[in-house]
Amino acid sequence: MRKTSAAKDPARNVWMQLRFPDAEEHYLKAELVLRLDKSITSLGLTQRAAARRIGATQPELSKILGGKFSEVSLERLIRFLTALGCYIEIKIGTGGKNKTGDVTVKDVRRTAA
Repeated sequence: MRKTSAAKDPARNVWMQLRFPDAEEHYLKAELVLRLDKSITSLGLTQRAAARRIGATQPELSKILGGKFSEVSLERLIRFLTALGCYIEIKIGTGGKNKTGDVTVKDVRRTAA
């Protein structure tokens, strides 16, 4: 049995519960914003330094990290993450004739060498 992705699961996607027409996209953006916040924290950057590094203003970054990211594109969030040194991988494959596709965001697990 295949597990439903969090983006398509109404129990885990608040935007589906609120009946947003683009609930899956909102969920994915939220996941990327969480990764952005984690990256800034792990690098020990201030919002001002992080904003300069990603090509945004500090007030804009503060707004995004505060949850107001509906006007920010997925592409821009991905560019922000790569500017902070994150590795982003997009995989495209076929799922089946009568199935819809799926998009997930996963953290890379690092193992000790």
